[in-house]
Amino acid sequence: MWLLKGMTPDHKTISEFRRENIRPMQKLFREFNRLCQSWEMIGGQVIGIDGTKVKASNNKKRNYSRKKLEERVRRLDEKIAGYLEGSEWADAEEAEARSPQGMVELLNRKELYERYLREMDELGVNEVSEVDPDARLMGNNRGGVEMSYNVQSAVDGKHHIIVAYDVSLNPADHGQLSNMVRKVKKLGYKRFKVLADKGYYNGADLRRVKRQRVTAIVPRQEASDPKDQPEAYHTDQFKYDPKTDSYTCPAGHILYAHSKKGSPRRKFFDKQACQNCQNRNDCGRDKRGYRTITRNEHADIYDEVDANFRRHNDLYKLRQQIVEHPFGTIKRAMQGSYFLLRTRRKVRAEVALLFLGYDLKRAVKVLGFQGIMDRLTAVLRAVLANIWREREKITRAPFCALSSRV
Repeated sequence: MWLLKGMTPDHKTISEFRRENIRPMQKLFREFNRLCQSWEMIGGQVIGIDGTKVKASNNKKRNYSRKKLEERVRRLDEKIAGYLEGSEWADAEEAEARSPQGMVELLNRKELYERYLREMDELGVNEVSEVDPDARLMGNNRGGVEMSYNVQSAVDGKHHIIVAYDVSLNPADHGQLSNMVRKVKKLGYKRFKVLADKGYYNGADLRRVKRQRVTAIVPRQEASDPKDQPEAYHTDQFKYDPKTDSYTCPAGHILYAHSKKGSPRRKFFDKQACQNCQNRNDCGRDKRGYRTITRNEHADIYDEVDANFRRHNDLYKLRQQIVEHPFGTIKRAMQGSYFLLRTRRKVRAEVALLFLGYDLKRAVKVLGFQGIMDRLTAVLRAVLANIWREREKITRAPFCALSSRV
């Protein structure tokens, strides 16, 4: 609107422009990030990562799970059977008055639902949507479910600029951390600390983050201990010693490994110690009569991440204001709580547009409008100067070639 001196295109023009420029919108987001880097608005030291569910352009009634489709096919078979059974005893006059259109509609619906079931088998999915085929049924923070996308964002800790994003079809955040770290590293930042909530506490994913030489600060997911068990005997009170490859229980007894190293789930226990322990009733036993501690294949990376979290607990407290504030602003102030476009490819472009708008608001807040315009003018002058130099090289090239021949 500023470039066009206040001229406002109508909704159709905006819609067509958005539809025809899916890729350029995403490139524009990345280009503005490069500008923010050159203006030193991105620190690249601390990155907050989080995900949020954003409503898709698809009604829940137009989404079908495998169970729902199988139930509907069963009910349609009953209706079709009842229709045919009724046709057998109907007299000629009733049969003539009875329209076949209802039967055709039932058969068409059954064929459609069976086709959806075949597509689910071919794609290996458990649900299908009619309007937006990529949308998925996800839980929201209000305790319900709706058709949504899981939008992931990476926000820099210096001025809360969104530096990277992704759109996931998985309702959970498990497995998303290393993917977002990889996107941030493409901006040129090699070593940084990443803050994420316990939804990202996944061993295989945290190991991939470590291979990327990034420090992950993620709170652990607490073990599911019995409610009536005293806290002093919870699983996290059993301490592992890597030197002796054993656990020490709260009473001081040593629990030795009874599985080989490298096993997916190793078991540690000491039958004799548990039988003679005076705290065995509080500690809890399984049906075999002794306490067993299980250590999975990712326990070492969990221990490392837990140590990082304890060491950087004060830094982790900044996570919410870094990464959750942008989502609140986009959903409330910018009316970005739902998508207008359909399919994951187009939704990515809409996310890029929303996040670009947020980053512009942050840049204006930090630098001021005139400050941004002055910097853009400097960029424009540099581009024009480069074009002028290239033009001079082209115009002088024939003269230089002629002089060399002479």
